[in-house]
Amino acid sequence: MEEQELIARAQQGEKNAFQDLMTPYQRKIYSLLYGMVWDREDALELTQEAFTKAYRSIKGFRGASSFYTWLYRIAVNLAFDFRRRRMANPEIPGTVDPPDREGPDSTLLRKELNERICVTMAQLPPQHRAVLLLREVEGLTYKEIAGVMGCRVGTVMSRLHYAREGMRRALASYLKEEE
Repeated sequence: MEEQELIARAQQGEKNAFQDLMTPYQRKIYSLLYGMVWDREDALELTQEAFTKAYRSIKGFRGASSFYTWLYRIAVNLAFDFRRRRMANPEIPGTVDPPDREGPDSTLLRKELNERICVTMAQLPPQHRAVLLLREVEGLTYKEIAGVMGCRVGTVMSRLHYAREGMRRALASYLKEEE
């Protein structure tokens, strides 16, 4: 069934159509939110909240942007709100590495790099982190990111540049150590 038909049916209150509409986006929204909040449980809760908010707001969707741009914007806004509420008590939970087949040294090095990346990402301004995740992880175009973030393409390009530069600077000493 085509997405536009599912949207129309969901706007008429058909729950199964809404569920079919959301299914392709569940992992992407979760991944985006996890990359912004760095906690699996919080990301799961925010994903559920994003879908609940989308369900409540689907009647207002007019198609000015693509459906997934609209959905990503809901998720990004929820993540920004969440981060604002949590700013008083920042923490970065540990991450789980996949099993390693190369040995303990490479596992330790990968874990250390993973931790440094997490810390560096957490230090980026939320708008820079969101743009970086939307571009590098989700593969959205600049125009799509602009729609999600509610800004101009030039702003997206600028934020992406500063996010990448911040990551490069923060990780430069670590990467030099490895050479």
